[in-house]
Amino acid sequence: MGAPLPAAERGDVDRITAAGRAVPEGAAFTAEFEHGTRLAADGAVLRACAALDWPPEYASSGTRACRTPQGAA
Repeated sequence: MGAPLPAAERGDVDRITAAGRAVPEGAAFTAEFEHGTRLAADGAVLRACAALDWPPEYASSGTRACRTPQGAA
């Protein structure tokens, strides 16, 4: 959060971001991307868990990572 990307990752991030902005829903992608850059770590983890359809109790703020629900891949 807020740390610069390693140079080795910048190309991939730029390529994926450009592809997301190029689709018809690109404006929505851009808005969500910009919102995501302003999220605190816990908020980002909760959104990631929600995107995976995991209940919020699987978000572990102590480790800032989603705990995998039993049986999930």
